Amino acid sequence: MLALGALVLSACGSATVDPDAGSPGEEAAAGAAGRSQVVGAGMVMQSTPGAAPELCMGPVLTSYPPQCGGPTLAGAFSWDDVEAETQGEVRWTNGYYYGVGHYDKASDTFTLTRPLSVTPPEGLEQPTDEPLDFPQLCDDPFRGGDPGFSDPDLAKQEMFQQRLQSLEGYIGSWVSDGRSLFNVVVTGDPEAAHASLREVWAGALCVEQREGPTEADLLAAQGALNDVYQDLGILSSGPDVMSGRLDVQVVLADEATLERVHELVAPWLTPEQVRVTGTFQPLPE
Repeated sequence: MLALGALVLSACGSATVDPDAGSPGEEAAAGAAGRSQVVGAGMVMQSTPGAAPELCMGPVLTSYPPQCGGPTLAGAFSWDDVEAETQGEVRWTNGYYYGVGHYDKASDTFTLTRPLSVTPPEGLEQPTDEPLDFPQLCDDPFRGGDPGFSDPDLAKQEMFQQRLQSLEGYIGSWVSDGRSLFNVVVTGDPEAAHASLREVWAGALCVEQREGPTEADLLAAQGALNDVYQDLGILSSGPDVMSGRLDVQVVLADEATLERVHELVAPWLTPEQVRVTGTFQPLPE
């Protein structure tokens, strides 16, 4: 099945570039991200006593001590202003903190203009996570199959997963019953895809035709971004099978970053098929 995301995001807030708005929406978001003061949130990490502390705005490995990285913190930062713990030479905060300051992309430095806080600045809009919905795409999932079908050793399911990759215009799939009711989306003929999958899977199955980028296109575009993720400040990226787009989170969604992202994915995706999210947000006025 198509993964919904390549990395787990740890950032507490982000500014989203609306993929449906086209270039004007992106320019507005980039302009907002470029204001002199921005807000960022994350866990503070110091790898050794002599190292500069960093604000972890990307994925955090849940080891002990945790492992993460992000922009170097400068300015009004003190360990006395936060709750932290230490393991060996590693020091990190208990939880996430909001910071206000100036971000320099060239040096990847976040210079605080006020101490970190566990509460967001007044007026900062907090993103809300939409509940994940994995709908069943048909009324008769056992059409052409067997309601009594079982696959105790998952051998048939493995064959099913392999067959998915051979489908014309395969976009992605998900399970809607938490176990084995597979829903498959393709750009090609849904009946041909259904018949092909029935050759290896007699269990619950729904197939739907949609327009949009295929899994191969989304993964190819993601791979192009992965090759330069450090240069662009990419924190995470991953295909979203429900919306048929590639979600990309960057440290700063400035105009140069947006242009470069679209340039890299252009062989496979249109601007409307990419959603770029900046972790830093403009400080509310």
